[in-house]
Amino acid sequence: MDDKDTPGSQPAPRREPTDRDTDPEADSRTPSTGDSRLSMPDELIPTGVSGLDAILGGGLARSALTLIGGVPGSGKTTLASQISLNTIRSGKRAVILTSLSESTSKLLKHLASYRFFDSALIGDQAQFFSLDAALAQGVKAVGDLIVKEARRVKADVVMLDGFRALSSMGAGPTSGRDFLYALGTTLGALGVTTIVTSEMDPHDTSFYPETTTADIILGLHYKLVGVQQYRGIEVIKARGAQPVPGLHALTLSADGVRVYPQLEERVIAETSGAEDGDLPLGGETRQTRARRKTGKIPDRASFDLPQMDAMLLGGIPRTSCTILAGSLGTGKTLLALHYAMAGVRAGERTIFLSFREGRDQLTRMTAPFPIGPEFERALQPDGGLVFLEVPPIKINADILADFLLTQLDQIGADRLVIDSIADVERMILLSPDPNRLEDYLAAFLRALRARQVTPLLVKETNKLIAPSLDFSADPLSILAENVIVLQQVPFEGELHRVLSIPKVRLSAHDTTLREFRIAEPDGLIVLGQFESQAGVLEGISRAQNQPRPPSRRDDPRQSSASGSSQSIHQRAGEKRPPLGRRAEES
Repeated sequence: MDDKDTPGSQPAPRREPTDRDTDPEADSRTPSTGDSRLSMPDELIPTGVSGLDAILGGGLARSALTLIGGVPGSGKTTLASQISLNTIRSGKRAVILTSLSESTSKLLKHLASYRFFDSALIGDQAQFFSLDAALAQGVKAVGDLIVKEARRVKADVVMLDGFRALSSMGAGPTSGRDFLYALGTTLGALGVTTIVTSEMDPHDTSFYPETTTADIILGLHYKLVGVQQYRGIEVIKARGAQPVPGLHALTLSADGVRVYPQLEERVIAETSGAEDGDLPLGGETRQTRARRKTGKIPDRASFDLPQMDAMLLGGIPRTSCTILAGSLGTGKTLLALHYAMAGVRAGERTIFLSFREGRDQLTRMTAPFPIGPEFERALQPDGGLVFLEVPPIKINADILADFLLTQLDQIGADRLVIDSIADVERMILLSPDPNRLEDYLAAFLRALRARQVTPLLVKETNKLIAPSLDFSADPLSILAENVIVLQQVPFEGELHRVLSIPKVRLSAHDTTLREFRIAEPDGLIVLGQFESQAGVLEGISRAQNQPRPPSRRDDPRQSSASGSSQSIHQRAGEKRPPLGRRAEES
């Protein structure tokens, strides 16, 4: 076992298992693979490792030979030991053998630092042995000893740690393959599930002859990108099963190994072949969840801001995704909080995921406004708002997706706010595979849609002050059904906060510009069509090639424009300064 496999070292006294001598009279092997090592779905053995059974298609096949290969530090020994000890908790018996990689005493010392280790199991249900004595007599003697001990203990699982040391002792290039074949077929005929670890690059072609004998091959990956470690696992081979393909995130902690299925493949597995309305959602289907709801939810998700909701004809269409884009200081977070609190008022289960501001910061920010006391109450237990704070530091995108989807499934969320989705995009762009960005985002939105969640995703633009914005090259804005843009636009020497809705794919909407203000004590207010200063929105609209918003002169409640009023509008047109090039979104 590698030192990096162990998150901590807590030596504890253990009964030292004695080495076993070989038995020349051991029973001969039965060299027949047949179907005895291929299991039906109901013969799968759960590994007990979080996330691993999901990518294996249910668990390890009974009587199968599983090969766990990986580079040093990837977690091979930890994973194999965790699987073996977990099977013991379900009433099975295991034999765990070490070769030249490390002694049994050292292995026990390392395993004692993990929470899955239970010293009470050692010596009875879990038998630890060293193969050092048998190694001096050759590879055949090692195989005989393993079979002998498996029979004596009546083992259900046999774990062999350090196969590379055994294969290097063989007489020929095929000795390793022949050893695994003989061991796997013999133990398989006895109904024993065999787990073998080997130090190797999972895709090194020089090891292919040995790997052909395995029923299941798990490849562990360990890579350093910059200063960040990335661990992963893939099911390279699984006879008779339907594993989830691709590389999946893996972590090592005091709890042992945990696997996080790759989001793209997870979503494909969840939704492929399922009928609309019957998608598996954390143990529920859409129909089950619909029956569980306490009442009918409106077709629109409102902001509870009258002018804003009017522009959206009542709110955001349900289960559609909305991007709330804008530069720093435009009021994105405050508007997102209005969306979240509108859900809480309506009795909808709402999650707010924040990467930057904590609950204390948001409480202070909203305190001067009417939404402040209500937001503080919503943060209390059973207040209706689930606030999740995740610092944007070295986060794995698949681990984040697993965490968030689990939260959504547990509470059956109706609304989700992420502030900001740009932090999620950055996680992927800094990962070993930045090219998966579009597939990841598409899978994420599909997972939310399958769960009938209506998300609002906050996204920063790259210009603090911009006369116009272009989203044509942004993958997320293309995938999302709706885009709401907040801007600070200079006009005649002043900055104006302006809101626009360039895209609502599933509904008609108001496409004109609207001015909005954030000030005490009223908070965020979207102005009506005729409430902005004369000429402001008209001038900004011309600069951005937007549809001209209705002005005061269009208001039927106003009398015909006076000469002074006309001169104001003329000045707005004649003195409009050039506002620069169109700004691109980050």
